[in-house]
Amino acid sequence: MAAKCALALLAFAPGSSASVVARGHTFLGNGMQPEVVAKTLSAVEEEWKAQAAVFAECDDTNALPGATIVNCADAPSSFGKSCSTVVNAIIQGSGGDKDVAKEYMADVCSQKSISGWHQQQCNTLDLAVRKGMSADKYANRQGFDASKLCTGFWSSFLGQEKQRLAKEKAEHEASEKQAEEETAAAEKEAVVKAEEQRKKDAETKKVEEAKRAKEEAEAKAAQAAARVAAKKAEAKATQEAAKQKVAEAEAAELEHQKAVAKQAAAAKAAEATVKAPAPKPVAAVVAPAAKKVEAPKAAAPKPAAAKLVAATKAAVQTKPVPAVAAAPVVKK
Repeated sequence: MAAKCALALLAFAPGSSASVVARGHTFLGNGMQPEVVAKTLSAVEEEWKAQAAVFAECDDTNALPGATIVNCADAPSSFGKSCSTVVNAIIQGSGGDKDVAKEYMADVCSQKSISGWHQQQCNTLDLAVRKGMSADKYANRQGFDASKLCTGFWSSFLGQEKQRLAKEKAEHEASEKQAEEETAAAEKEAVVKAEEQRKKDAETKKVEEAKRAKEEAEAKAAQAAARVAAKKAEAKATQEAAKQKVAEAEAAELEHQKAVAKQAAAAKAAEATVKAPAPKPVAAVVAPAAKKVEAPKAAAPKPAAAKLVAATKAAVQTKPVPAVAAAPVVKK
């Protein structure tokens, strides 16, 4: 900080203040043109402002190590020289007439080239100069103490600059604090939003996974149901085929039984014809013995029932033939 003050003071060393003094000599020159004077005064006020800022900074850091290498008195000394030059220019330019100085400075301070803080300092300087002038024009021209006026003006100017710098510093610190708070709030909000987004994404992922699991379960259930339905259809088809085969077997058996019964009946009828008793003679003549009647041959069984017919014949032949009573002899 001390080095900074040293560098700043170099700008307002006697060599630099010479330029201010040179401008002071022509402050009210150029035919007393207010516009030119206003621009010159504005530039001088900027240097005063810088000098006050350097002095205030040096004064605040005077107790710091290394601060003694900077002579803070250079700032007010440079200010006093340039201020005295400007004040004397106003006194001499107005001819020591207080009213003329008031009118002319009012014209200078109202120019467009000087505004804001510079206009405020212009009016303050005008008021201080007229307050220090007396009604005696000659006394003002010959014995006006510009150094005394500038010492008081420096104190007032420095106080205002300290207040301004303190205000700027407070505003800067407040702005930095607000920026830090806003940054922290933005970071916190970003964290909250990121967490909310993370939760939202997790919930969305959870819902999607549940939906996908449900769809997979439904697909598997549909596949299982399709397989069960196919198995049932297959079992039903097998059952229907079995029923059809049973029905066909039962029908074949029924036909077989009918054929066997028919064959048995035919065989029995033939056997009954062979074993029947001879009829009684009507006349005395004995009837000749009847010719043996052969049983009609049964029709050859169909190939499909050949085995059943053979079995039926075997059963019929093994049955014992009942004894036939001999026909009674008829006596003449």
